[in-house]
Amino acid sequence: MASAFGYLAALLAATLTIYLTTFSASTLASTNATVNPPEIEEIIITGLKQRPLLDLPRSATVITAKDIALSGARNITELLAQQANIVSKSFSGNSKFTSIDIRGSGDTSVSNILILVDGISINAPDLSGPDFSILALSQIKRIEIIRGGNSVRYGSGASHGVINILTLEADEGLKGLIKLDGGSFNTQSQQATVSIADKNQSLTVFTRRSASDGYRQHNKMDGQDFLLSYHANVSDRWSINTKSYIHNDSYELPGGLDRNMLASGLADRRDGSIQSGAEGETEDKSQLIKASFQASNALKISSTLHYRERKNQFIFGESFSSTENQNLDKITQRSLLGEIVAEWHSPNDISFVTAGYEKNNGDYSRTNGGQQKINGEINSGKLSGEGYFIYSTIIVKNNLTLGFGHRKGVSTKLLKQDKLVNDETSTLCESTTQSTGMAPPFDVITFKSNCPLIISQLNHNESRWKNEAYEANLVYAINASTNLYTSYAETFRNPNIDELALSPPDLAPQTADRYEAGIKHATQRFAIDIGYFHFRSNQEILFRSSNNSFGINTNSSSLITRQGGELQLRVLLSDSLEFNGNAGYNDAISDLKSRIPLVPFITAAANLSWQPTPLINSRISIRHTGAREDGNSYLNNMGITTYQKLASHTVVDASIRFSQAIESSTQDARTLLFSLGINNLFNKKYSDIAYSNSIYPAPTRNIFGSVSYAF
Repeated sequence: MASAFGYLAALLAATLTIYLTTFSASTLASTNATVNPPEIEEIIITGLKQRPLLDLPRSATVITAKDIALSGARNITELLAQQANIVSKSFSGNSKFTSIDIRGSGDTSVSNILILVDGISINAPDLSGPDFSILALSQIKRIEIIRGGNSVRYGSGASHGVINILTLEADEGLKGLIKLDGGSFNTQSQQATVSIADKNQSLTVFTRRSASDGYRQHNKMDGQDFLLSYHANVSDRWSINTKSYIHNDSYELPGGLDRNMLASGLADRRDGSIQSGAEGETEDKSQLIKASFQASNALKISSTLHYRERKNQFIFGESFSSTENQNLDKITQRSLLGEIVAEWHSPNDISFVTAGYEKNNGDYSRTNGGQQKINGEINSGKLSGEGYFIYSTIIVKNNLTLGFGHRKGVSTKLLKQDKLVNDETSTLCESTTQSTGMAPPFDVITFKSNCPLIISQLNHNESRWKNEAYEANLVYAINASTNLYTSYAETFRNPNIDELALSPPDLAPQTADRYEAGIKHATQRFAIDIGYFHFRSNQEILFRSSNNSFGINTNSSSLITRQGGELQLRVLLSDSLEFNGNAGYNDAISDLKSRIPLVPFITAAANLSWQPTPLINSRISIRHTGAREDGNSYLNNMGITTYQKLASHTVVDASIRFSQAIESSTQDARTLLFSLGINNLFNKKYSDIAYSNSIYPAPTRNIFGSVSYAF
């Protein structure tokens, strides 16, 4: 598929050349012509001033509901993997155990990339990462990807980028959607949405049932989702939103496959087993309440309260259904977030200020070796934090905008490492005696069994960190369609529970200096965004194993650097033909002066959409990911590691949609929609992730389709 990637590069270059030639000719013909402002949707930065994408001092991407519908993606991780400098890494082939990496975080992407749903983080406080399987693409209004440091607004966890997923709002009247999906590997789902709304309030109910055998053996996953959403304009000044969400699933993980056995034909890519994998079930509940108050034309105040409770029972190398609860391991997470944000702008709209305060509390526990089993370990923690932030934007001139931000806060984590042992002092123990001698005097030893289990303290440690973040940026408008931008940010990221559990006592937060610059140009038919970044991380939190031990988490002793850039391109070739392309480059160098594992140099994608009639739309997508080092290849620059690289790969997907309006009146619009797609059209065999030559294969060619009825 090298030719496919070459075609992508040639197409990008040709499109740029054609456009620049056309632009130059039109400029010479009419030097005094007024440039039409670009039709670019605004990008929302959770509480900060809404700004057109063209004016944002960041490399960013907006994916609309229309883009999602035409993408052919089956889940959100497939959709995100098509974007510039974004890499997906999957252990399972489904979205539940897939992580998303922006700009080369590597193994710790789940702690450096913040995933938000309606402004609320779904990241876990450990290394398990966000669960993307709770999100249905049909419920997403838009996705905003903001690359680079965002710690001023979001705090810890937003070092490399933020992905904000905004869900649909109910349209006025009684509306509904019934959708059935099916595909390869016995994959199927059924979902239904019903909403009723008027000008002052709305109510939405969503439910989904999904199931799949998975690409590999021992790879099943079943899920159920339920959402209840309510919005009300209480008065001209007050509004309130509430959302209640429940997600349940059961899953199987197939485990890794030996690279040499795959190469020799002793193992097949679809192989998987209980012995090398895991099984489990998840229950995830959340409740969101958000109130907004328009104090005046210039001042808006909003407050948010969010509670989440997540439970995950699992076992490695055994059957979940036939294992007693006491032998299962369990993760329990509870979190409560409160936030208040004020937004103010001057009467002449040249100055904007956003200020806020947030406080969060939570607890977390994870067992290792069984919930109620002797010598089982319990890692638990209490998490709390608070922070203040302020961000201001000033329009110095009509073509120059400056932005400044600062955040200050404190975080506390109490980690408890305990062990379950027999309470031999209990009267509930059963005692047996045994003689130790053959002749008198006899020595007798008493053995105690079936004693109740008690918790024995191994290590209790409290960490308290003071955190600060800064940001400064500049946007200069060359004309109504072209902007230059540059920004600087100081970010931080605190250790998570898993990292603290396996680390020396002095593990500290990581910090980084982040520089960005770029140019954006957008018209109604053409848009291009070219960005450059340079990151320098101090005391980055790393996990390293050795021949003598499993490994520990430590702070890097020297700087870690990442530099590169993104090219994003949109061209409306005709009224029915649209091209979207992107390319990313990332030179990620560790403290050992070697390539950071699992980070490719090059990523690229090209999407061509053709809509010959309003009822038909077809799309072809090409995605290329460059070669990357094995996840445990730390010293690849010295030739010490024996682990092979993951080879580069190019994957082609294709899809087609056909819609039929049953009733097109404004009051009673009803539509049938059919779609059919093929992922990995040319049956490419590749892998996104590997550790010590243990590979997790990605799915080969697969077919999917859906039918939906909207009213």
